[in-house]
Amino acid sequence: MLLNLIKFAGSGLASVALISATSTAQTGHVLNGEGPVNQSMAGVSTATPIDASGTLLWNSAGITALKGNSIQFGMEMLSPSVEMYSSVTSPGAMSDTTKSDSSIAAIPSFAMVYHIKDSDWTVGMGACGVSGFGVNYPASSTNPLLMPPPNGFGSIYSEFQMLQLAPTLAYQIDNHWSVGFAPNIDQAKLAVDPGCFAAPNDPDGVFGNGDEVYPSGAHAATSWGFGGQIGVFYQGDDDWDFGFSYKSEQTFQDFEFNSTDTNGLYRKLELDMDFPSIISIGTAYRGFEKWLIGADARYIDYASTDGFDEATFNMDGSVNGFGWDSIWVLALGAQYEVDDCLSLRAGFALNDNPIPDKNSTFNVPAPAILTQHASLGLSYCFGEDWFFDLAYRHGFENSISGPMGHPLMGAVPGTEVKNTMSTDSIIIGFRVNF
Repeated sequence: MLLNLIKFAGSGLASVALISATSTAQTGHVLNGEGPVNQSMAGVSTATPIDASGTLLWNSAGITALKGNSIQFGMEMLSPSVEMYSSVTSPGAMSDTTKSDSSIAAIPSFAMVYHIKDSDWTVGMGACGVSGFGVNYPASSTNPLLMPPPNGFGSIYSEFQMLQLAPTLAYQIDNHWSVGFAPNIDQAKLAVDPGCFAAPNDPDGVFGNGDEVYPSGAHAATSWGFGGQIGVFYQGDDDWDFGFSYKSEQTFQDFEFNSTDTNGLYRKLELDMDFPSIISIGTAYRGFEKWLIGADARYIDYASTDGFDEATFNMDGSVNGFGWDSIWVLALGAQYEVDDCLSLRAGFALNDNPIPDKNSTFNVPAPAILTQHASLGLSYCFGEDWFFDLAYRHGFENSISGPMGHPLMGAVPGTEVKNTMSTDSIIIGFRVNF
């Protein structure tokens, strides 16, 4: 009977598939940087404005300090390596590891900054993919969670994309201080199967007897979200710079899915999930010849965001939330200007893991468990105003494991679910100054 209840024990996993943008992100489901320059610095830019994409992403006030006007294009090609192990010991021992057939994710970015002539105002526009993923676990006859129904879920599929548009306005108060503001306009698209954020289809109306099947959310839902960012930047005379920014929670409309009930008739599914608020502080040092060294600290407030509530089962069998903790991120980056044409960069970042071990089952499609990543990059000029940017980023492998959860039994004895993840990215781009 235990195997027949595995689909309840693991029911949280599919509900969190919607945030498996973590398969392409590095700090929870928030991408740690944008574009090849910023990514090569591990996302450092709150007080280190060296390119339009990273500065628009993390501190709207910093665009006043960028040299000249610029247009920038970038594309990140990220390859996640994700696998899941599950096991049960009774009745009968069964265990296996399954690798997700995730494809390479393409994450685009565009940025423009323009200093208004004879004015203290600077305008900018950022448009980028801040999240995106593809998780695809095939059905298995040996991996308990992926066994064909009714003993397991069978295959698990999810796809999520989130784009953000940030028209930005910044004002340079004096030689030291600047302030900035950017409204954020977001669009997210989600497909997930099975959809455990909804109550299961129950043929006989008796919950818990093993015949329930969660509906599909494979018909993608699109939602719009809105928020904003404010920033402050201080450029000192003593080679030290400082920055602060606050990105508000991005409030989304409910995701609405066209699905079917037990009889194959129309059923609408709804899901409420927002994007967390983020506080960033940073400092930079320019005192060494040809060197620029920066550090950022961020607080990502998952715990207070709709949709990331405690991972528990509701009375109808649906999952209440994703069970993520708020996290701190620390990033360090350095740039060395070899000459007027060539710049080299490196970065390293650490962050908390937002997913407790006890919620491993709930996050099988969304293993946001990376806590360390490193990056390298360079820029090379073609002519006076054109630059080619290149970066490589690696997210070091990490794992979490915990028991399966059940809506009636709680943690199921003699069971285990283990998630393992690492990532590799190549980011390329071009910039032109004018």
